[in-house]
Amino acid sequence: MFLVIFLLIYGGAHLYIWARLVQPLQLDGAALWLAGTLFALLFLSFPLIHFAFRHKHSRLVTTLSYVSSVWLGMVVYLVLVTYCFDIVRLYVYPSDPFGHSQIAAVAAIVAAITIYGLASARSIGVTDLRVKMPNLPDHLEGMRIVQISDVHMGLIVRGPRLDKIVAMVNDLRPDLIVITGDLVDAEALQMAGMMRPLMRLKSRYGVFAVPGNHEYFAGIERAQAFMEEAGVHVLRNRWVTIADGLQLVGRDDPVSARITGEEVPALGEIMEGTDRSKPTVLLYHTPDSTFEELQAQGVHLQLSGHTHKGQIWPFNFIVRMMFKTYYGRFTSGDTTIYVSRGTGTWGPPMRVGARPEITSITLSAID
Repeated sequence: MFLVIFLLIYGGAHLYIWARLVQPLQLDGAALWLAGTLFALLFLSFPLIHFAFRHKHSRLVTTLSYVSSVWLGMVVYLVLVTYCFDIVRLYVYPSDPFGHSQIAAVAAIVAAITIYGLASARSIGVTDLRVKMPNLPDHLEGMRIVQISDVHMGLIVRGPRLDKIVAMVNDLRPDLIVITGDLVDAEALQMAGMMRPLMRLKSRYGVFAVPGNHEYFAGIERAQAFMEEAGVHVLRNRWVTIADGLQLVGRDDPVSARITGEEVPALGEIMEGTDRSKPTVLLYHTPDSTFEELQAQGVHLQLSGHTHKGQIWPFNFIVRMMFKTYYGRFTSGDTTIYVSRGTGTWGPPMRVGARPEITSITLSAID
């Protein structure tokens, strides 16, 4: 169903772009044939690369994957900018045709947004948080947890970009590293050497992760084996004690019920045996928990991702409607939820209005 809906929207967007930006050029002969062929190839590139050839890993496929992903982002803004021009023309200049100058203006604006979005996606920032944790032992005062989320290792996020993420995390000198889902896409599991950067992550108490929806799409057993081979401890509906003072809980993503047919256990069931007198951190990819649920189980901090803060404007408005805690810090009493903007990208390798982040969280028993 998702694929059908996606192709309908994707196809409709391309029809609109052709009708408003190509047909008015009144091309004919070889120019029309060339434009039509190029446009058809661009239209087919994303679905073919990402659905038909996603397990082929040649240099050609990698290059086409990047081009098709950039084009997907450009389609969004070609439609939005052209529509804005259409609205202005309809109400302000109704008698003026949509001519070459308007088409050139649309192309220039979209090119500028695309360049900005590509640069922004590679400009990873560090978000510093200080979170009060009741009953935090003295020996864990000032403990630093570094969170990465939604890296989406694969055809786009790989090589030097992964090396940069690992170096930035290690430079923060974390006591604990947590990965809140969507670390890998299916393509990464087929690519030799992809786990090596993960093996360079360093922290005092280790690296822990929970699966996101994309680990399930890729095949949860293979994705878990991939992460564990890289030295990442995967918490699937279980908890561990860190440094004899902090309880770290991992909960599976809700999509697992649809993929595996098995419901995710209730939070209370996962946390059975935990000590309510100890500070507790929950790793949970999709931020659909309620404060009432968390407080009932004694969770003091939930770390999540999934939303990317929309990744490219205006999708931030959509995720804001879908999730009450869609991005950033939310606090109620002694419980805090933090939802990361994500560290990588999915689909378009662009970020507009949602700069990628690594989150550095300092725990303290005092405000």
